[in-house]
Amino acid sequence: MTAGAALRRVGPGLLLCFALLGLAGCASLVDPDHLRLCRALLPALHAEDAAIRETRHATAEGRANTLRIDYLADEPGRPRGTHYAICTFAGGGADAARLDLAALETDRGPVSDLKLQILRRWWLGDASVLAEAARRVDSGRAARGVPFALAYALQQATNALVPATLYGLLAAAYALIYGLVGRINLAFGEIAVAGAYATLGLAAGLASALGSLPALAAGLAAGLIAAAALNRMIARAIAAPGGRGAMAGQSALIATVGLAVALSEALRLIHGSAPRWSPPLASTPIPLARSGDFVATVTLNQIGTAMVLALAAGALLAAMRLSGFGRRWRAFADDPGAAQLYGVDPGRMISATAALSGALAGLAGAAHAVHFGSTHFALGTAFALKALIGALAGGIGSVGGALAGGLALGFVETLWSGYGPIGWRDTVVFAVLVVLVVMRPAGLFAREGRST
Repeated sequence: MTAGAALRRVGPGLLLCFALLGLAGCASLVDPDHLRLCRALLPALHAEDAAIRETRHATAEGRANTLRIDYLADEPGRPRGTHYAICTFAGGGADAARLDLAALETDRGPVSDLKLQILRRWWLGDASVLAEAARRVDSGRAARGVPFALAYALQQATNALVPATLYGLLAAAYALIYGLVGRINLAFGEIAVAGAYATLGLAAGLASALGSLPALAAGLAAGLIAAAALNRMIARAIAAPGGRGAMAGQSALIATVGLAVALSEALRLIHGSAPRWSPPLASTPIPLARSGDFVATVTLNQIGTAMVLALAAGALLAAMRLSGFGRRWRAFADDPGAAQLYGVDPGRMISATAALSGALAGLAGAAHAVHFGSTHFALGTAFALKALIGALAGGIGSVGGALAGGLALGFVETLWSGYGPIGWRDTVVFAVLVVLVVMRPAGLFAREGRST
């Protein structure tokens, strides 16, 4: 099977992923910084001891960079009143003026220019005032009250959604190549970062012409194609045993280390050393549970990103078990010689697998960029090594085992950050790698041989 045929097979699943990510973005296009600042203005519109509870917020239809918040205010000596505030900002997206308040309108009418200047200078310009104002606005009262330990654990679980699925998908990419030819490609992190740069670059370039969501879909497609093509070239040059330019296992591993460094430097020279930034979509917190002043939240960005990655992982597992490509992959992994006798072409098999694993790495990198709103040329090394730990934990010769190991690593890393000393997090994670290599080199879920 050619790389193009392999991509055509997974095309419908990838289109579904794009659609779901688009739905996540459509669900809420509220800029989180606009929402934070507009909420902080509400206490300034009422008495000092007023209790304020938000009931709804949304972008103002037909008005750019404008947000409306509906809320209830309880003021001593007055009946509870229903109010609203409409905040207009001077810019949006990556504009330098995106945090400048341009106008404020309330149910009592527009705020005068003089009062607006006072709010900008002595209210929004004071970090301590902003913190106190944010504390006074209740945006999560509807969340159910639970014990603090449960609310905190729920918050850590939601925080782990995206890292776990990212590591799981990239670990599965490792397993696809290793399970087939017994090679580890340590340049996967840089391939993922290249996919992230392609996604953000094309999305930013097309946003003004197509709109945010079509531009993002086009950027994701570009990121996957770029990563798939890059990894296919790497595999043909380094990973393919018996082919032109083939290397022994140790030489191939060293070559991928050098290639990772070269790709990282190339990305730095092309895109600069500063992070590439983009406002994350649908990042408004949704309250889940509360304990006193602590509110456990999740965002549609987290849900949508994790869902896209989980669907991609599910489609991969289904393809490996049910499709002709998966059957040929398993046959070649178990016995390359016998597979060739039955008509499996080694070159096409390796090219298709490399393209698919590269596309998975590109999707992981693009999802990371979309979720966190930024990417950087130096992210690849740590990203790749942590995913490799997950693959080794689950069994790098097993696609399903590597996926499970990556998921487990994401949850363990997040839980350690929440409950242990966060400064020791990476030390513990990489210490796990050493222990696994010594005690269980085949992985926790691996069977004999290289199989799914």
